Amino acid sequence: MKIKEARPTAGATIMKKRPTLYIIILSAWLCCTALLIYSLVRIATGLTEYSPVRTAFIIALLSVNTAVLAILWLGSIKDFTFSAAYVILRKKLDRQYKQIDEFSYIPDPAPRFLLLYCTCNDFNAKALSECRKQNYPNFKTVILDDSSDPQYKKEIDRYRFHHRNVEVVRRADRTGYKAGNLNHYLKGRADYDYFVVLDSDEIIPPDYIEKVIKYFNYDPKCGAVQAKHTAQRGENVFQRLMGLCVGSNGTTTQVIKNFYGANALIGHGMTISRACYEATGGFPLVVAEDISFAVDIKNAGMNIIYAPDILCKEEFPVSYVSLKKRQCKWTQGNLEYMKKYGKQIGRSKMSWFEKLDIRLSHYSLPIVPVLSFLLTVCTVALGFLGYPVIRYSLAIYCVMILFLCSPMIPDLFVYRKDRNFFMLLPYFIVNIATYASLAPMMLKTVFLGACGKKAVFLVTPKQSQKYSVKEMFRYSWDSVVFAVLVGVLAFFACGSILPVIFIVAGCLLAPLIIALSNFRLPESRAARKKVKAGTQDDAAPLPLRRTSRRSKALPLPLDV
Repeated sequence: MKIKEARPTAGATIMKKRPTLYIIILSAWLCCTALLIYSLVRIATGLTEYSPVRTAFIIALLSVNTAVLAILWLGSIKDFTFSAAYVILRKKLDRQYKQIDEFSYIPDPAPRFLLLYCTCNDFNAKALSECRKQNYPNFKTVILDDSSDPQYKKEIDRYRFHHRNVEVVRRADRTGYKAGNLNHYLKGRADYDYFVVLDSDEIIPPDYIEKVIKYFNYDPKCGAVQAKHTAQRGENVFQRLMGLCVGSNGTTTQVIKNFYGANALIGHGMTISRACYEATGGFPLVVAEDISFAVDIKNAGMNIIYAPDILCKEEFPVSYVSLKKRQCKWTQGNLEYMKKYGKQIGRSKMSWFEKLDIRLSHYSLPIVPVLSFLLTVCTVALGFLGYPVIRYSLAIYCVMILFLCSPMIPDLFVYRKDRNFFMLLPYFIVNIATYASLAPMMLKTVFLGACGKKAVFLVTPKQSQKYSVKEMFRYSWDSVVFAVLVGVLAFFACGSILPVIFIVAGCLLAPLIIALSNFRLPESRAARKKVKAGTQDDAAPLPLRRTSRRSKALPLPLDV
């Protein structure tokens, strides 16, 4: 990339968002809702063998079921449409992205970049060293350390001793979580043009800054660029299987959202301009600072662009226990987001379909478990009233199965020519079971949040460990108890657990899913080559973290 004088851009006309897909989504949803209502009316008119009171209760419960299914189906139709749209439109969208390549020049003088590595009792020397290998002449690395553990502080200080051009910043008051950490460093600063937010396990490519500049050159209203992510290979079977969803989502759904929905920020691998940061007043002090900041950016009249050609790597949670903690944090954060940003989204400058996309994308985490639980309660209650709950039409069950499988469409498309294709079936089973088994925790989190419990930023554990049988049940007892209760109630009410089979099976499998992280994977071929070469990181972590062979970082004369 050559340094040139800045030149005019025409990005705003190329990347204009269109409501086409959401018109299709709403049309399909209305058709599906009409099918549900037709089935409800048909069932209600055929209830002649029950007493008037029992008939009224049955119709009321079936009406609730219909409303819940309709709401759940809206999100499923959106996911299905986005996946199908990518399959159809990907070549057209690729051509539009290629038009941005002509803006691949570095203005003179070269913009000043900050690499802000955020950490709190979690430091990965290898990841940070890889991030600092930028092919760019004007950047600075800063570790924003919110750690309270002395051993992590010692590890970070040792890294800084080996890399004197890395700055470490700590604060006495750790309020505001990650957002407060970033604001503490950035407020009032003018010695930068852009900053990149890095998480502890983040690895950005050497050409990250070179590539991200073209998006800001391309669109003068661009305030933030979100890079694509893929999960690293993983240390165990759980990480390997569940990490597949990261790459497929970044390849398909996020690209479609860039043209037909609302662009999201995921809190890392994102670049923000100083003009954007100052226009928004900084990061909001909430747990879900990334999705909240995205709304503030749009309200400031600026744009967010998704960059699929910038591939970053991250670690999927190392175990079911880690994932459970992360989902708890996300559920709390999204619930807080709904409370604080609900009205603001409605009054924002975004178009109607962007607002709808935000609500469907970020409201679903706390709402879907509640609606699913309500559906389960209604099903059991209908059974106790003597109504055979499996009486919906074949068409409805076909639609339900289609929507259940729709999340696999991106995976099938992305991995169809890859050896990972053969992992999709076990991945699909583990994925459904994993998220079904998290329902009790999420219900508890939503209930406590609704009762006023303040959201807390939970750090996802990164340590890899083996779990004993006792620990497997210790971390999944709530799922197992929930499965037994729901299964027993369904059996006595309906004479079968078939109506609740997915939730029961998923929750009962939780201990086995935990056990998947006990099966470690052999090192990759690239890792073995590094071992043979006898290389290791010059700032290897303390024994506090899991250890592995690490590659020695090259000197970084450009890191100033």
